[in-house]
Amino acid sequence: MTSRPLIGSDRSVKSEKELSEFIERRKEQRKRAKASSAEPWQQSLKLAPLIKSQGTSFWGRLLEKLECTVSALHEIDFTGSVSPFGEDIVRVSVNNRSLAPIHSCHSWTDLVRDGDRIRCSVLNGGIYYLDFVAISDAELALQDIQQNGDSMDEEKTAVYVIERMVNIIERVPVDS
Repeated sequence: MTSRPLIGSDRSVKSEKELSEFIERRKEQRKRAKASSAEPWQQSLKLAPLIKSQGTSFWGRLLEKLECTVSALHEIDFTGSVSPFGEDIVRVSVNNRSLAPIHSCHSWTDLVRDGDRIRCSVLNGGIYYLDFVAISDAELALQDIQQNGDSMDEEKTAVYVIERMVNIIERVPVDS
């Protein structure tokens, strides 16, 4: 025959307290899990109007920062250009001018603003996506979802796009 602790005993009180703490912890874990699973959905609800209201101005500032970054490439023996093709498409070209013309290494990236992200198609570099993210209730940024990187403002995004191309060009072997 098994013995049970008396209802008023210390052992029973301790067990009930542990059980209560366990239940409370589980309730809190479920509450947090539910909130975090709702977070992306809530983010997307906030993001759509933010992209609609600020996406065009963010895109414009990004193009300005791309122009600025391209104009500084001469300092590292590169040249480049930014060529718009319509309202939501731009080609950014980068060339290594330190090599002989016969070995000219270049790359380009077509950036296409497409709703809640920018598709980046790179010569010799594939495709990557920069997703719009909200960094506050009133401020957009971009994030490379394949890299799980930090969010980037317009200036960091411009440097990121051009640096990827420079890295591709510098990896291309030069036949001598």
